[in-house]
Amino acid sequence: MKLGNSILAIGLFGFLLGCGRSEPPETPVARVDEEILTLENIMARFDTSQTISEAQVHEFIERWLLDELLYREAVRRGLDRREDVEMRIQDARRRFVINALLEEEIYAKARVTIKLEEIRSYYEVNRSLFVLNEDVALISMMVFATRDAANAFRTVVLRGKQWTEAKRGLFEDPAQQSVVGGSIDSAYYTSRTLLPPELWRVASGIARREPSFPVRTDDGFFVLIVWRLDRTGEPADVAYVADEIRDRLTIRERQRLYDEFVAGLRGRHNIQVLLSAPGSPGDSAGTRMNKGKEIP
Repeated sequence: MKLGNSILAIGLFGFLLGCGRSEPPETPVARVDEEILTLENIMARFDTSQTISEAQVHEFIERWLLDELLYREAVRRGLDRREDVEMRIQDARRRFVINALLEEEIYAKARVTIKLEEIRSYYEVNRSLFVLNEDVALISMMVFATRDAANAFRTVVLRGKQWTEAKRGLFEDPAQQSVVGGSIDSAYYTSRTLLPPELWRVASGIARREPSFPVRTDDGFFVLIVWRLDRTGEPADVAYVADEIRDRLTIRERQRLYDEFVAGLRGRHNIQVLLSAPGSPGDSAGTRMNKGKEIP
């Protein structure tokens, strides 16, 4: 993680204060009475794979100071000992602990790699669930700085060279790199996502697997090739809905794991319901306790 210079200076100051200690020093960054917030406390609450800005650190400090002041005032008034507050704290603690258990036993185990064969099998059985409500095109495209460069690339493809080979040749040629603005390979688009609109007008009208004429835009000259175009009302391409299917299969796996886990818990514990179910025979009110039963 990276921080601004002033935060690094604070860390250096904390290091100097900690010299001579056997344990790693911590870096204080804020204090309310005897309670101290350290830089290490802050770091532990951020995603360590992301860069932390100095502004984020200061925002955290301000939020911590406000929370600490409010908490101390609440404690001073005895609100932490109030019965309804204690019940809500206990409920929240139970929920956090349960969530930790489910994460360990269900969600982590359900994060398995769904095989392509499973996705295809689910798609074939449930094809009617994936009917398109708009046209979807699978497109590759190249963008060039000049029309001449775009036409030259198009001509190479028309003469029989595969799109990927023609593209590779451009990127490997230092003399061509200055005229190539970028490329996108085999991405799905609709009229809402392919912008500017003139690109979709071209994509929806050209022959499949043939490069388009250069399309002039503010970003340069585009050459498109449409690998497939599925129309509204047709089944979606399996690759287009693969992520959705993967999510469905993951949810199904989570439910299976959850059911098995709960069944195992029920088998290890003695469970009794001591309240009659509403409308059950012998209890018209449906709320009386079953008396005379002992819990072993």
